Amino acid sequence: MKSFRTLLKIAKSNLETLRRALGAANQRLANAEARTQRHDVTVAEEQQLAARDYESTRAFSAFRLLATQQRAALDAERRSIRLEIDELRKLITEAHVEMRKFERLIELEEAREKAKREKREDAELDEMATLRAGRVRPAQPAFSASTIRITSS
Repeated sequence: MKSFRTLLKIAKSNLETLRRALGAANQRLANAEARTQRHDVTVAEEQQLAARDYESTRAFSAFRLLATQQRAALDAERRSIRLEIDELRKLITEAHVEMRKFERLIELEEAREKAKREKREDAELDEMATLRAGRVRPAQPAFSASTIRITSS
């Protein structure tokens, strides 16, 4: 039973580690989404500035190519993080199942120990009752020849 408790502690530790990793991945996703949003705002501002004169429009076309590549990189990063989050969620679900198995095994082991203990206590009580009954009443025959009277009619 001690080994089940140790395994349960390890399972809980693994679950907590996975939860922390999921929290970190969610934070990274939020950061990536914020960077994407800031990137989109920057591109929109640059486009408005470029619309003012011809030279800025020519420079904006080169900027737009670079911005498109950066946006694609940000999108790829967000997809990657989402895949990692999905995988972590699956692992957390599996860790919960594993932890419940160990908890159930511990419960079953405790129930077996309790049943053994109760059986042993019942046997001890039966033995004590038998010994006590033997001491309290000496062995006397229920019917003896002196107690039986035969009457004839």
